[in-house]
Amino acid sequence: MRKLLAIAALAAFGVSTAAAQSSWTQELGIQGGYARVKPAGTGANDAITLFDVPGGSFLFSTLGGGALYMILPWHNKLAVETQLGASQVNSGGVALTVARLGLRGDYALTPRFYAAAGGMAHYVQGFSTDHLQLGVQLAVGYRRKLTSTINGRLEANFTATNKKVLGAADIYAIQLGISTALGARGNSPSRRASNRAWEPAIGISGGYASMHAVGGTGDISGVFFPGAGGDLISAGAPGATAPTMFVIIPIAQKLALEPGVDFHSLAQSGSSVKVINMAVRLDYAVSGNWYAAAGGHLLDVSPSGGGGGTADGVDFALGYRFHLAGAFGGRFETNYALTAKSTKLGTPPINTLSLTFGAIMPLK
Repeated sequence: MRKLLAIAALAAFGVSTAAAQSSWTQELGIQGGYARVKPAGTGANDAITLFDVPGGSFLFSTLGGGALYMILPWHNKLAVETQLGASQVNSGGVALTVARLGLRGDYALTPRFYAAAGGMAHYVQGFSTDHLQLGVQLAVGYRRKLTSTINGRLEANFTATNKKVLGAADIYAIQLGISTALGARGNSPSRRASNRAWEPAIGISGGYASMHAVGGTGDISGVFFPGAGGDLISAGAPGATAPTMFVIIPIAQKLALEPGVDFHSLAQSGSSVKVINMAVRLDYAVSGNWYAAAGGHLLDVSPSGGGGGTADGVDFALGYRFHLAGAFGGRFETNYALTAKSTKLGTPPINTLSLTFGAIMPLK
């Protein structure tokens, strides 16, 4: 019996030592940046240039990369990383489903530099008879702590896809990512001090959104992970959903300022469009973990051929906050936005209902 206990103790010590020596921690994050999508073997000036902050969930953005990523330590210097960007859009009885899933191994070359290799799948339904496009990906990157709870990384990666769905393509990307641990529970926004309802935090959101054009027929609805924000503008959508990324800034005992933003740029064959989607609101802690919010938003669209402009409106929200995992806080929110008619953009008044889920990373 003593021998068995000694063996068990040595095994437990070995596992804990390996975990302590691991170069990786369990993390969830979001990334975005620059990507160049070049159709393979054409020899033509037909590359698509993308710039997304943060990464998006619709067709063009998912070509550049998966916006959400999760790191799972495997053994000492090796970790498994999954990536995801997905959406389903419905308009005029037509549905388009897009998803990019990546799976790779991340190897720590040094405490801060790493290399990665793996595969990816790009799924597109409603665009062609083929639905699934496969590819391989390679990456090198640099990572470091930004705060006690936020990790950052800068990565250069390459993806090559097969001929299915959208055709063979070589994709070169430089992406910036931020993440936080999913391990030991930290001071999430839902575990706040009794005399303060809010803590500084940065967050991302996604979920269901429905845009109704008043007096028109261009209604659009869909599910987006992460949120679409202004990502749909490049596909001809008349408006944007709530910004994908937000920051919580406490300003009083029960009051916080919450600015939100996302930026998307698409360029191809000499034409381009840039979209800045911004919002700012006040969040008020009503009771317990419930809160209400009100504010405004501004959408700026700048196409290369002229005809750009802005649209603005007001926002109202009701939500509930909770602890999600590790240092992460979470929230469920109902958001209703009224966007005024824009003569310059040629868009009618648009009412948008959103039901979103948010993941919140504390900034302390």
